[in-house]
Amino acid sequence: MKIYIVGSVASGKSTLARKLSKITGISCTHLDGLIHIKDKSNKKWGNTRRSEEETEDLFAKLMKEPSWLIEDAGRLCFSEGFDKADKIIHLKPSLFIRKTRIFTRYIKQKLGIEDCLYTPNLRMVKFLYGALDNYERGDDNLEKRLEAYSAKTVTLVKQSDITSFITEINSDWRRK
Repeated sequence: MKIYIVGSVASGKSTLARKLSKITGISCTHLDGLIHIKDKSNKKWGNTRRSEEETEDLFAKLMKEPSWLIEDAGRLCFSEGFDKADKIIHLKPSLFIRKTRIFTRYIKQKLGIEDCLYTPNLRMVKFLYGALDNYERGDDNLEKRLEAYSAKTVTLVKQSDITSFITEINSDWRRK
């Protein structure tokens, strides 16, 4: 099984990926980790960026695996994942929920309750809200790009949709 979870910043991708990984036994890859390496010596961002070649090599290796569970905001450089996925899950909770999650995540990260790949600071909060605005305006063309994959894409908006989906996957997986 090859599952690609996409959505804007703070849409719940990592949370859903962890839950599905636990159910399926397929390890989850957060594609941010293919682009960035945690680096506390970089005081501004808290990470360093891999070379484009290294990112492409890591992603190509991942795509050759017989099964994978990946999550990302739907970056163009990872579009091959849409082609190869058996199922694409598009998370799309309300804008209010996503804005609230960005701030809540910042507080949790500052308190050390939640780990992150970057330095939790107000600069990053501003960056994340900007990324959310870009998504809302359609600057990333994610929804347009997903149209070509409508037969294998599930869009989940409400928490009840997500809960039902998890229950269905859990049930299907147990039958295998």
